[in-house]
Amino acid sequence: MRRILVLVAILLCLGVLQNYSIAVSLSAAQGQLVAVTPSVVKQTIIVGVGVFAYWFCSRFKYMRWADISEFLTYGLGALLVAVLIPSIGRSVNGSSRWIGTNLIGLQPSQAVVLVVPLLAAKLFSGKYLNEYDHRYYRTFLLFVLGFTALVALEPDFGTAFVIAGSSIAILLAVGAPLGYWISRTAALGALALIAVNVKASWKVRMTSFINPLAADKAKGVAYQLVNSMFAVARGGVLGRGFMRSVQKFVHFPAQENDFVFAIFSEEFGLIGVTIVLGIYLWIVFDLFRLASRSSEPFARVYVMGLGVFLAVQAFVNIGVVVGLLPTTGVPLPFFSQGGNHIVFEMAALGIAAAISRSPEAA
Repeated sequence: MRRILVLVAILLCLGVLQNYSIAVSLSAAQGQLVAVTPSVVKQTIIVGVGVFAYWFCSRFKYMRWADISEFLTYGLGALLVAVLIPSIGRSVNGSSRWIGTNLIGLQPSQAVVLVVPLLAAKLFSGKYLNEYDHRYYRTFLLFVLGFTALVALEPDFGTAFVIAGSSIAILLAVGAPLGYWISRTAALGALALIAVNVKASWKVRMTSFINPLAADKAKGVAYQLVNSMFAVARGGVLGRGFMRSVQKFVHFPAQENDFVFAIFSEEFGLIGVTIVLGIYLWIVFDLFRLASRSSEPFARVYVMGLGVFLAVQAFVNIGVVVGLLPTTGVPLPFFSQGGNHIVFEMAALGIAAAISRSPEAA
């Protein structure tokens, strides 16, 4: 677990440094020569809160989280419903994802990285679970479909995809029959196709993904994707150097959060990209190894589920940046700017740390 913490600390530091590079450079371009910007201070504070969340969650015996997993599951469901109520949820860029103010806000959908692995661990560690009893599979799938649908209604199809994809992988890992999860995958795929055709903005995103350059010239709908691809291409092998990105000066939307990896790729090149990808693979590998060594079923399923979520989320974010996937609003774990995802990821990691120290799970 110590190595995972070191690797996560590297990602957190790189995220703050990359945010510094973007914020200070843009301020200088506007004639404001500052050493630190409010966004850098905010990101540093968020990392501090995340470290506290890790410490707090790691202090409890991990089975206490099993005791409250049902409460957390229903609580998340209630928050996902609440965020859709106009008098409660706050709309940002056309999506109602937030509860609270601009200064302090809660994004419930980011809590899935903590809650869904806990739910899976609670259900699939029961002594009555066997290959002929599908009640647990159905219960898990019912909650996951509910979470996915509520998040998609915000709308946030990127996070909905992460929830669905990660949950299917968890079902496969815990031994759900092949035909069972294939049929459910087909159902989720059908729902996704319906959503894409119903939601006009996502239909545009899909068409712009297929031919981004043509779409960008025609309507500007592929602006983020095109600029992201240009940034990655400009980086080459060695990169342009820290704070020397050119693409960040073209008013590149979301470059400090969902597309931060594009600016990182431009500044640090293929070598930097390879190192960061290696760090993510190492973290996921170590989590899977910790899961395989855990003798207690709850601990094993939870750590495996956490590893799956982090892997899928990183894959989706980087896939969007390099043009392999349609544009979505999925942050890069431990790296992108933003408070909610970092705090929940660190809290989830804290539970894994409690498991690694527990003699019952060894």
